Amino acid sequence: MGIYKSGDIVRVFYPFKPKALSNDNEPQVGKRRFGLIINAGNNSTLALPILQITSHGGRTEQTNHKLRRDEIKVPENVTYYKDSAQRKVPVYGVIKTERIEFFDDDEISRPLTSIDLDTKISVLNNYKDILKKRIFVEVLNEESPGHKEAMQCFERAIIAEKLNFLTTDQGECKYEHIEDKMLKVNKIQSLGKPDTNKRIHFYAVELTDEENKDSFFYTIASMKQPKQVAREWGKPKAAVDWLKEDERFYNLQKDISKVFKEPPNPHPNKYKAFSLFRKNMLENAMER
Repeated sequence: MGIYKSGDIVRVFYPFKPKALSNDNEPQVGKRRFGLIINAGNNSTLALPILQITSHGGRTEQTNHKLRRDEIKVPENVTYYKDSAQRKVPVYGVIKTERIEFFDDDEISRPLTSIDLDTKISVLNNYKDILKKRIFVEVLNEESPGHKEAMQCFERAIIAEKLNFLTTDQGECKYEHIEDKMLKVNKIQSLGKPDTNKRIHFYAVELTDEENKDSFFYTIASMKQPKQVAREWGKPKAAVDWLKEDERFYNLQKDISKVFKEPPNPHPNKYKAFSLFRKNMLENAMER
């Protein structure tokens, strides 16, 4: 499902009755409406999780409209090009976080537009907030089985985007499409410790796939000493496991709004092949 990404807005026939509560022989009654993709997955993903966008019959655009607890307003600047109108038109309404439906790609339009990172964060925070209420948890569990896993994927994609993990030189975050892909550390450069936290070590790495076709530079904030890195980072890991090597991942799970100081800039000529870095670290350890 490589043409989609989390945060894309599409058109989809959203059923009034949750699919989980319907049987296969029951005709679906619903409405074609906007929907928000919360996880595009990789090319083997069979169905995409989508939150519905509704205007409550246009009432969401009235100045006195009050948001419900499970709603996030679509930002006013979100528009898409409508062929029949030959111009850009707004996507208006609210994003509902209390229900997630899964759709095959042949049930979904092409991506029309998308929301920005801040709005995705608002959607995630709203979902976490309604989980504090038992009634919402019961509804989600009954009507949207798989909601936890879908939102956890959404959260990881948001964190990766915020950290610029697996991001191209053009600024496109590729993480969610290659979350399960095996990557190895090809080159590494130790950048030392920050003044604010002496337990953290910064390591600038080049992550590549087995065929060296994809290459991403990234700086990991780790509590691991260089010799531990030399021992443990020599084998390929899935992209999601490299993301979890960064301590900032866990900080953002607790508080997605947290802001970090920029890590030191690596020197382009001071990277070492990981095999050489490992050899030097292990030799130094033996000498001691």
